[in-house]
Amino acid sequence: MSTSKTPRGKFFQTLRIGAVFVVVSLLGFGLARYLEEGKRFDFGSWVVIAVLAIAVVVTAAIRAFAASLKNKN
Repeated sequence: MSTSKTPRGKFFQTLRIGAVFVVVSLLGFGLARYLEEGKRFDFGSWVVIAVLAIAVVVTAAIRAFAASLKNKN
């Protein structure tokens, strides 16, 4: 298993943290929508969730790239 100091470890560590964030956001967003409007997810809801997921992957890639630069020095 890779440690969080390697670029690969940093990437997967960030993905794990981000996945928890996205799932918690998904549950909270769904609960709020259900309680306020009694509706299920619409297209806009899925767009927001997709943007969060993409942001997690981009952040993980940036952190891995930064770790690879740091390891080279």
